[in-house]
Amino acid sequence: MHRDRAIRNFKAIGVDDADQLIDSFRHKGIFFDIENGDIDADEFCRLLCKHAGKDIPREHIEYAWRSIIDPPATYKLEYLQELRKTHKVFMLSNNNSIIMDWACTPGFISPDKSIAGYFDKLYLSFRMKCSKPGIKIYKMMLDDAGINASESLFIDDGQNNINAAKECGFQVCLVKNGADWRDEVSSILNKQHF
Repeated sequence: MHRDRAIRNFKAIGVDDADQLIDSFRHKGIFFDIENGDIDADEFCRLLCKHAGKDIPREHIEYAWRSIIDPPATYKLEYLQELRKTHKVFMLSNNNSIIMDWACTPGFISPDKSIAGYFDKLYLSFRMKCSKPGIKIYKMMLDDAGINASESLFIDDGQNNINAAKECGFQVCLVKNGADWRDEVSSILNKQHF
């Protein structure tokens, strides 16, 4: 996640207080509202223009939002593909439609595959109308996926998200944003025999 880059890009289009609204784990104000599914992308753009006190072209808003992430490293995607041969792999993400509509199209990662092709299912906060670290989103995912938390490994780079997952009964792995977590995850999976 590139919080600083997104803040710079939002400030460049007139959102002077972007550093107070964009957080690495839980945004504030309308930035939280779009990720929590309380407002859609159109309403977010309208409210952001009002907040900034000027009209901002939608493509500039989308560019600023998308600058918060980079496509995942190829080696991580290859690892996920290997994991899916023996495990169910789900994504549970606090995210919004502006980013995910882009990430779920071919071209985000490769010319012929989107991020959705690397997971059995995507569980996205804006669609579920709740977000991490709230317990509700974890329980909704468990129920929908038909999995047992105690037989599942939850991986995240946010301590609050890890704490909530533990509370729900998951085995957990806290990783650093951007780090290569493959060996650590493989070690846990091998020890726990998931």
